[in-house]
Amino acid sequence: MTHIIYLEKLMSTADDEKTCRSARTRKNAFTRNRKMPLSKALSFLLDMRKTTLQTRLNLYFEQTKSGDPISQQAFSKLRMNFDHTPFETMVKKTVLDEYSGKYDLPLFRGCHIFAVDGSYLQLPRADVLRNEFGVRGIGTQPSAGISVLYDVLHGWALDPIITRTDMNERTECEKHIRFLCEQLPHIAKNSILTIDRGYPSLDLFTKLQASGLKFVARCSSAAMKEINTAPMGDSMVVLKTGVCIRIIKFNLQNGNVETLASNVFNLSKDSFFELYALRWGVETAYFRLKQELCVEKFSGKTPNAIRQDFWASMVLLNAVTVFQHDADEAVKERQQYKNIKYVNRARTSDIIITLRDQFIFAVLCGHPTLCVKDMDAIIKTMARAVSPIRPGRIYKRVFRPVNAANQNLKSHL
Repeated sequence: MTHIIYLEKLMSTADDEKTCRSARTRKNAFTRNRKMPLSKALSFLLDMRKTTLQTRLNLYFEQTKSGDPISQQAFSKLRMNFDHTPFETMVKKTVLDEYSGKYDLPLFRGCHIFAVDGSYLQLPRADVLRNEFGVRGIGTQPSAGISVLYDVLHGWALDPIITRTDMNERTECEKHIRFLCEQLPHIAKNSILTIDRGYPSLDLFTKLQASGLKFVARCSSAAMKEINTAPMGDSMVVLKTGVCIRIIKFNLQNGNVETLASNVFNLSKDSFFELYALRWGVETAYFRLKQELCVEKFSGKTPNAIRQDFWASMVLLNAVTVFQHDADEAVKERQQYKNIKYVNRARTSDIIITLRDQFIFAVLCGHPTLCVKDMDAIIKTMARAVSPIRPGRIYKRVFRPVNAANQNLKSHL
C-alpha cells in the first residue's frame, strides 16, 4: 500500500468510536470534551521524537495550535485511561490489508519468506516492571521479551509479541504459526518460514508439518540425533514422529559445519544458501527498532506505558517500510535515464530522520488526504539521500571485547 493509504488507516483507527470504547480502562474516560481526546493522545504517542515527554508535549501543542500544553504529569495520568490495543489494531488492520491479495508483494522462487526471531528490551528501573516482565541475567534490570514474525523480502512486521523476559521462544513461535495459518491462510500455503538454531525441536517440526507450513531451520550441534548423524551434503531423515525432513550439511569458510533442516523438497541445494541468508532481514529489523526508532527510550514506567510505546513503535516500524517503498520508487524515477553502476535506494536512516521531523505534524495532526502535497514533498526529500545496492557484499563480523567490568564479574562467579 502507499503511504497515504497507510496513514488513512491509522487515522481511521484512532478516530473510531469502537476503538475508543474498547481501549478505555475506565468506563467514564474520554466521555467529556477534553484538551487532549483519545485520538490526539494516540497520534501524540506516534511522535518519533525521543526527547523528554514535556518537550514533546510542548512541540505537539505548538504545532497543532491547541493552546497551552498540558503537563507531563497530566499526560501520564491521561494515558492510564486507555490501553495499548488501538496501536495493536493499527498493526493488525494494516497487515491484513497489505496481505489481502490486492498488492504485488516480493517473492522468492514464488514464495513469501518469513522469519521468526526473539529479542529483549531493557526497561526503566521500576519495581512494577520487574514484577510484570521479570529481570534478565545478573542484577535487577527489568527486561521484556519480544518476538516478531517478519517478512524479510517485504520488510513488514506481521505479528509482534511482547511478553515476559523468561519467555520460551518456541512457544512464541507457535503463536506466530497460528497467526499466519488462521489470519492469512492464503499467504501461509505459499510461504517458507526461516528459523535460527535456538528453535528446532521434534515438537516444533511436527507442529510445523501438521500446519502445512514450509520451513528452513538452522540446527545446532545439539539438535536431534537423526539430524546430527546425517551425512554431509543433501539427504533425508525420518524423525520419531514420522515426519520426513531434508537435511543439508556443508562446510563454512571458517571450517565449521552448517546444518539446515527443511520440509521443502522442490528447491535445489544451492537455493537453500540464498534462502537462509535472507533471514538476516529480521536482525536488521531489530537493529532499526532499537537503534534508529529507539524503542527502549520509553515514555513511562508502568506496564501499560511500556506496551503502548512498544506497539506504537511497531506501527512506526511498518510505516518506515511503507515510506521506504515509495521513496525507492521516486529514486527509480529520478535515475531511470542515468547510467549508473548499481541500483540505488533511499537511505533508511535518512528516511527515519525525515519522518521524525515531519511525520506527526505533517500528517497525523491533520487528515492525510488533505496533506498530499506535504507528503509528496517529504517523499522527494527522502529520495535525495540514496545508497547503492551491492549484491553479494559482506562484512567480516567483529566481536566486541569483553570489558574489564564483566571480566571482574566473571572472575567472582
